Amino acid sequence: MSLLAPEALSLLFLLGFLLLGLHRRRPKARLPHPLVPLLREAAREARGPLPWLPTLLFALGLLLLALAAARPLLPLPGRGGGGVAILVVDVSRSMMATDLRPNRLEAAKEAARTFLQEAPPGVRIGLVAFSGFAQTLQPPTRDRPRLLQSLESLEFGRSTAIGEGLLEALRLIREAGGRGEILLLTDGRNRTGADPLEAAAEAARMGVRIFAVGVGVPGWTPGPEDPVSGLGFLAGAFELDEELLWSLAAFTGGQYYLVTSEGDLSALYRELAQGLRLEARTAEATGPLGLLGGFLALLGLTVRRYLSPA
Repeated sequence: MSLLAPEALSLLFLLGFLLLGLHRRRPKARLPHPLVPLLREAAREARGPLPWLPTLLFALGLLLLALAAARPLLPLPGRGGGGVAILVVDVSRSMMATDLRPNRLEAAKEAARTFLQEAPPGVRIGLVAFSGFAQTLQPPTRDRPRLLQSLESLEFGRSTAIGEGLLEALRLIREAGGRGEILLLTDGRNRTGADPLEAAAEAARMGVRIFAVGVGVPGWTPGPEDPVSGLGFLAGAFELDEELLWSLAAFTGGQYYLVTSEGDLSALYRELAQGLRLEARTAEATGPLGLLGGFLALLGLTVRRYLSPA
């Protein structure tokens, strides 16, 4: 809990003085009298059970009123809390390459499964796939089984549009409240669509960090048995634009990673999942606390008036 006006807590000193005044000690009788013990017993019986209840209610009410004056901000439970993370996965045909086993795309799927298992339950996760265009496979959700089903639906496409993938992820984050992080995975360079750097500029304006993951083994080229060897246009299997991915991460306050094995990819996704920021939405509780405090203070006065002796 945070306070917008913490100086208002100084009202608690007034509350303390008021309570001291309510509990001032009564002067003792200076002259002994044989009826004094009997009168004290009668007074105790007249006060009834829980003689301290009116004072307690009144003090609690004043305490809540002082807290309300300090304008506290409280986290919202349930659907309002939690962060948003968007997995943006390259599904271009170069992801068929087998330098990561069984191939780059299947290794990415396994790493994404690890991410879903390790991410905090309160985080909403979305899935975007891109090749020559971007497609939302799953808007941000906490439904992990549905996300796993969406992972299995990933299919290969032509070309690579990194900027389009980022813009689609930003659209999802904007619709989910405007706060989140993007985990981008690709093995190539941008060939079509929007400029990725312009998408990164928009992410920076929104406060969205991009964690860029490049996959592939530098220097590795496909053999005759590798699926990508028959694509014709692919001169080599490692065409990762590391400079671009580093720029996307640095521009938004994220980080760039180069991963050259399926085991390292899963370990990285586990680390990123455990480091996710949870953005809890807050709401000012001045109104509810003020109403409750006022009610308790009036209730204490009422109990003192009607249940205490005159």
